Amino acid sequence: MPLDLLSRLKNETAACHARLENALDLMRDDLQRDEYIALLERFYGYVAPWEDAAAACLPSSLADFFDARRKASLLAADLAALTGETPSAGSLPQAGARDDLPRMDNIGDAIGSMYVMEGSTLGGRFIAPHVAARLDLAPGIGNAYFDGYGPRTGSMWNAFRETAAASVPERLHDDAVKAAIATFESLQAWLCPEAIGIEYSQPAPGAGS
Repeated sequence: MPLDLLSRLKNETAACHARLENALDLMRDDLQRDEYIALLERFYGYVAPWEDAAAACLPSSLADFFDARRKASLLAADLAALTGETPSAGSLPQAGARDDLPRMDNIGDAIGSMYVMEGSTLGGRFIAPHVAARLDLAPGIGNAYFDGYGPRTGSMWNAFRETAAASVPERLHDDAVKAAIATFESLQAWLCPEAIGIEYSQPAPGAGS
């Protein structure tokens, strides 16, 4: 019997998931405030355009489902709390849809990519308190992105799993898995460019003006 979509996603992304987790190493005890801020800036530069790209591949019936899971605003709030400045389009390097984000052309692609982003909230339950303790942050101030849905994290993850299983036809399961792998790989390339010898793009002159 073939594996269901969520089992395939878990099994076939395990290696790239582990690589990204090890590259970020957010649970280390020597995490520095400026290092953390720089990482949040890179996350914002990926998540904000990714959300728009993923939303465009989903049917209108899933618009509310997706909008309830947008997190760019949490990153903006974290950065505002830590730096005193709220990021905006063009103020930070942004991932480009063609070169930096995973290709998403259908609902299978979008759900596969969402699997990665939603799954990160599970690890965030451990990262958020760790970061708060290491950097002496007030509750929910500066670590809201990693805190994700707070006490609702488990129920939101289960709802995602159910919706993913019900929404992606079997003929698009391969697309979903490929998109999930591509999301892990593009996230690592964007968040940890120094680890693979590339630099993320800078904003175009005049961007955001």
